[in-house]
Formats: sequence, C-alpha cells, structure tokens
Amino acid sequence: MPSWARDATEFTVSVTRNVTCGTSYSYVPKPVLKKLGDPRYLTFRIKDETITVEAGRK
Repeated sequence: MPSWARDATEFTVSVTRNVTCGTSYSYVPKPVLKKLGDPRYLTFRIKDETITVEAGRK
C-alpha cells in the first residue's frame, strides 16, 4: 500500500487487470474504464469538496 503526503491532493494509481471479471484491482466498473480510454493509470484529485477521476499518466 503506498503512503501519501498528509497535504497531498493528487493521487495516481495503476490499474491492474482482472481478465475473469473485466474490472481492475480497485473494482472500477468496466464501462467507466472504457469511457476513460482504458487507461493504465487513474488520477484522483481533491479540490475543496470535489473529487475528480481521470485517466492518468506515469
């Protein structure tokens, strides 16, 4: 499990494939991954009370 800085507001995580059920390790629904372009990484950003998720890059 990665550790994050206390004041971090951006988190990029890798997507691990599960061929059997078609989702990732974190259980992101397949339609969401497809809509994001089937990314290898996801980036979560926190701004005020809003959290966004987008295809990430490493």
